[in-house]
Amino acid sequence: MTCTATTSLAIATAALVAARIAAAGGLVVPGMGPQAQARAGAFVAKADDPTALAHNPAGFAKLDGTVAFIGANFVRMALAFARTGAYEDLPEADEPYEGLPYPEVESHPSPSPGIGGFQAVPYVAVTTDFGHPQWPVRAAIGLYSPQGYAARAFPETVTVAGVDAPAPQRYDVFEQYGQVAHPSVALAYAATPTLSFGARASWGFARIRTRKVVWAIRNYEEWIEKDSVTTIRTTDPFIPSFGLGALWSPSPAWEFGVGYASAVHVRSKGTVRSQPGSAVPAGNANLIPIDDEFARCAPGGVEGALKICLDFDLPQTVHAGGRWIARDAGGRERADVELDVKWEQWSKAGVTTTTTDAIAANGPLDVARIRHGFIDVVSIRLGGAYALPVAQRAVQLRAGVAWDTKTAPLSWTRVDQDGKPRATLATGVAYTADRWRIELGGGYVWEPDRTVPDDCKPPSGPTRDDPGCQPGGVETPVADRSRPDPAQPLTGANNQIESPFNAGTVRSHYVLLHAGVTAWF
Repeated sequence: MTCTATTSLAIATAALVAARIAAAGGLVVPGMGPQAQARAGAFVAKADDPTALAHNPAGFAKLDGTVAFIGANFVRMALAFARTGAYEDLPEADEPYEGLPYPEVESHPSPSPGIGGFQAVPYVAVTTDFGHPQWPVRAAIGLYSPQGYAARAFPETVTVAGVDAPAPQRYDVFEQYGQVAHPSVALAYAATPTLSFGARASWGFARIRTRKVVWAIRNYEEWIEKDSVTTIRTTDPFIPSFGLGALWSPSPAWEFGVGYASAVHVRSKGTVRSQPGSAVPAGNANLIPIDDEFARCAPGGVEGALKICLDFDLPQTVHAGGRWIARDAGGRERADVELDVKWEQWSKAGVTTTTTDAIAANGPLDVARIRHGFIDVVSIRLGGAYALPVAQRAVQLRAGVAWDTKTAPLSWTRVDQDGKPRATLATGVAYTADRWRIELGGGYVWEPDRTVPDDCKPPSGPTRDDPGCQPGGVETPVADRSRPDPAQPLTGANNQIESPFNAGTVRSHYVLLHAGVTAWF
């Protein structure tokens, strides 16, 4: 097969993967920054340190002087998949693993930056009153990243009957890594002693790398020699977004906050490469780079590395909450309890489009649209803190619980993205001296096992004679399908072959850690 043909096999794959990475984790777990993580994300009304940058920029109005924060959350995901069924008979080969059940596979990535499988999620921010604490304005600058876990690293082969067999999750993902960060500036304004407003502007950037398998040709029996392994690398150096916030303190014992974060529109560019199996016919496709003057994505594509644009969105969110505050005789905060509700509009972030600068025999490739089946997420978060009556209340204990609804229905469950519902338990401790504070803690995110039923007929899935999942082997129209099929780049978007691959059980959970230092100047 020619280089121009093999490159074509990556087109649909990139579309399927990119949104998963950027959104990975509904896909984030609660609590950006150490204090918010320790409270399981119940922080929109508290918002009293520089990490308010991402939660509620109105919180900066509480801070006098110059306050600097540096820290990180650390997230590790345990992920395993046991696919239902067995390796199918191969009419064109004779392999020892035919007819044997699929083994369970686990993901063991090495994210960067990270250590020991933990993804480091850095956070740096500084806020100031410009040396005038009586002014109603505060400014801030910083950098934050979503608290998610994009990394995946599954095996490419597994041992079955003493030989190497293709990994059962290969149509979902082999390997994926993504880094996203949001440099930001913000302003807060205290309109009255009890009412403050804030705004944030961010210019994010993203880098994505992934490997997975697509169907090079029709491959109901899933013979690896009819597959193609695809590698995608894309970047987006400028991802603008913004946030708004408000705080209202009607009395010393009560405080209410609301934060809004805009949708994030990722428009990444990069290249795709592919390695086809030995049974893929030469001349199965003949893609060549489009002339630079007609490029719709980017100029500079070459045979073996076509230019591709991946466009997808992350949702707008609204986060609101209130807290009750207990104070000592001097008016200092002794304890608080906060209850928050957050809404994430994932239903508007479920489509990825791809534009590939290439020409096939019948002309330039069309723009492709890929669905993910996402739905809106609602989370409830309860957290608080208590200052121990020792060392002038310099030691503060924190804890929180949260529940997030699912991002993906059961039938769309996959291992390249985490759409499960989840419960978060978190805790932490902080020690405050005269001009600095140190914070440590962690948590655990429980997720239920999800088993996608093997209800696509005939029993071993579609075949050439019975090509669909409906009664009688009738294919389901593409727009009506509720489960993922292997990517088929050489088939039109409205003619994708039905052959869902995600039946089985997905097991997963997260472990959280955090550390940070705050200093007052």
